Amino acid sequence: MKKILLTWGALTPLLLLAQQTYVWNTSSTQWHDPAAWTPQRTDPLPGDILEFAITATIAEMPETDIIGHLRIHSNATVQISSHQPATIFVGESGIPGAHFIVEAGSTLNITGDHPVSFHIATDGTGSVGGHIIFAGSDHRLTAASPGSLVFRDDARFTTEAGFSGNAFGATYLNSVIFESGATYISTAGATPFGVPAPEAVTVFESGSTYIHRTNTPVPALAGRTYGNLVIDGNVNFAGIGSARSCTIQNNLHLTSGFFSFKPNIIAMHTGNFIIAGDIICEEDTWVDIGNENMTGVVELAGTHQVIGGGSGTGQISFFNIANNNSTTSLHRPLNITGNIHLQHGKLISTDMAPLILHTDATITSCQHNYDNLAYTNIGCDNSFVEGPVVKQGLNNGSFAFPVGEGDKLRPVLLHGATGDFTVRYLRSDPYLDISDVMGDGIHHISHLEYWQITADGTAQVELTYYDPHSGGVTDMNALRVTRYDGLAWQDQGVTSFTGSPGSNGAVISQTITGFGFFSLASSSDYPNNPLPLDAYLFTAQADGDRVILHWQVDTLVYTKVIVEKLVRGSFIEISTHMSSEAFAYDENLAEENNIYRLKIFSTDGSVYITDNKLVKVKKGEEIRVYPNPAREKISIKIPSSRSIFELAIVNISGSVVKRVYPGSQTILEIEILDLPPGVYYLLPGETHFPTGRFIKFN
Repeated sequence: MKKILLTWGALTPLLLLAQQTYVWNTSSTQWHDPAAWTPQRTDPLPGDILEFAITATIAEMPETDIIGHLRIHSNATVQISSHQPATIFVGESGIPGAHFIVEAGSTLNITGDHPVSFHIATDGTGSVGGHIIFAGSDHRLTAASPGSLVFRDDARFTTEAGFSGNAFGATYLNSVIFESGATYISTAGATPFGVPAPEAVTVFESGSTYIHRTNTPVPALAGRTYGNLVIDGNVNFAGIGSARSCTIQNNLHLTSGFFSFKPNIIAMHTGNFIIAGDIICEEDTWVDIGNENMTGVVELAGTHQVIGGGSGTGQISFFNIANNNSTTSLHRPLNITGNIHLQHGKLISTDMAPLILHTDATITSCQHNYDNLAYTNIGCDNSFVEGPVVKQGLNNGSFAFPVGEGDKLRPVLLHGATGDFTVRYLRSDPYLDISDVMGDGIHHISHLEYWQITADGTAQVELTYYDPHSGGVTDMNALRVTRYDGLAWQDQGVTSFTGSPGSNGAVISQTITGFGFFSLASSSDYPNNPLPLDAYLFTAQADGDRVILHWQVDTLVYTKVIVEKLVRGSFIEISTHMSSEAFAYDENLAEENNIYRLKIFSTDGSVYITDNKLVKVKKGEEIRVYPNPAREKISIKIPSSRSIFELAIVNISGSVVKRVYPGSQTILEIEILDLPPGVYYLLPGETHFPTGRFIKFN
């Protein structure tokens, strides 16, 4: 035994030195024609290096050949069509370096009725950057070691008419790798995986592409992992299934035909379809996955995914779906007939591409934080629908619509509902978007949010609130559901309340037969149920040659307040404040109209703009109070052009707390230390309208 080892060890250097490079030199002849090679290959050895740098047609192959290297390069196309079965062994043990190479731009095309096989030996390597084609018979390209045959970026492998079986064999597990950018195109033959799942001969890495261009057989899915899966044909899975999942690391892309997976045996398929990329449909292609016999789900497991991309118009339907990503954007309607599980990630729909929940469709979801609502499965802040949700076929039932916007779930619930309903939530100002006209019993509505509900039926509408996101609910008894009827925001009545002020809860309307825009509302004046966030207190008051602006916003929801003034047709910033209650002064006044507004920034990232405040000033003729605010005394300056016999100081309730008599004086000093803190007005005796205003503080 030692002698044999020594002999082999002594021969190995000789074998390495005996390597000879042979370059193909003719357009067409037999593989084993010595004259086809330069130099002539009259004495083939296992270490031979064979190169193709020109286009060649080989009409005959030897039954077997053992070589060290095969290299096709310089954009050469080598076409092989043998008159007999042939096997070429590449990468004889002990021969170093790359062994089977098809460089970028080059092609190996094996056709004909007799199978031709290339086998990369143990410890041998293969690298494909060009194109390999199998057609006409059961040709093979196999590699004995894991990961030893690699299809690199832009490489292609194609099976064409007449090819049969598994292109990479059915023996060597994980031996063939399709890297990102590499493509397998299947128009004939069996799957590239070669062995039953979950084992595989071929590994498709993320970014690789498998294109299926045949109606039969269908591509292997259960227990398989793809990069991009492209369907160019009719794929119909019926009556089959598995407990194993299919994983698509990138996109599911239909270029023609359809993709249908609908088992016809109860609980036949329990595995999932895990898709981390987009679902793209061209032309009239369509996707339909799952039915009552399939307990597995379509799981969206990427980051930012699109359903319905592409130029097509076909439908996309799932029985069960679970989103477990960051966002899912719908580019066409998504039909759900079973269950949608809102696990993690926001689903973004539009009027042209809504989420459609069919008659028997249900929702399960992550846990919400509306702790005052005795409901489950209404979505959560981590997973909801931003955009329209359609629910079909309600029959005197209840249903929660998991809608919201930004990073907040703002659900609507229907009770005793019959018909088809569409609901969406809008984080915007209904005063500006819809109307500022209030109907009987409604004092004000939210400036922050509203819902759009369209229906052909009847229901009780339950609107939720969550403070501070909703702007502040302070009086449950004054909380209302209101609907815009085309003329004004009308009270929809109240059947019950849930929750507590300043926290979260809901208000339920009476039965409604007309739908449209809905908002939370208050039946009483500010400061009850501020809702608008603006201020139950935002005033702008002339004060001599200046204007005093005063506001108070909810301390829980504001981050800063910007005072803006209309100048030459545009609002400009005149001051910024970080306090929930503050004063601002403007001494750069126009002669007549001065228009102001506040821009209030909320902690949730939204921006609210208040109604405009108009202050008319005629310079030099207004009564002025200073300092303002004041604690101990104020000075009142009366223009010399005015003659005032009596001046009353009136509190915010309209009661007179002091009277002064200026006579001929133009400046008066008044003690106010005894007055309670608050807002006060100056009322000249000759008018019922205040001409000055000041704030008393402690």
